[in-house]
Amino acid sequence: MQLTMKKIYWIPLATLVAIILINFFPFRMVTYLFKEDYTYANYNGEYICSEYFGKGSSYAGCQRKFKTFSERHPDEKDKTMYRIFTIKPWRFWQWYEYFGKDKKRFSLPYRSPEKINETRLEEGLPAWK
Repeated sequence: MQLTMKKIYWIPLATLVAIILINFFPFRMVTYLFKEDYTYANYNGEYICSEYFGKGSSYAGCQRKFKTFSERHPDEKDKTMYRIFTIKPWRFWQWYEYFGKDKKRFSLPYRSPEKINETRLEEGLPAWK
């Protein structure tokens, strides 16, 4: 069976249309099942917060909790909230999140759990699990 030039053009076009449609409602409802929980921490892991989708914990809630934590711990040397999840651009079904209302979560600086553990040990805190 020989593919004609017309069919060859339709394959990438159909793929592109499918990727775009997956990122719009109501298709997002299906991709919601594959969402990961996003986790945030301060530089040494004394503050940690996770977004649990469908369970009422949101990015805005984590920001409020971090602000409260920062006010209660004014002596912390680093007052930055870090994301401890990596951005996975190959997950095309989540692209709408990179441009949606909570897109700021992806612009937070990244700090690996390993680096947080190193900092904890340097400061005499117990290691993370």
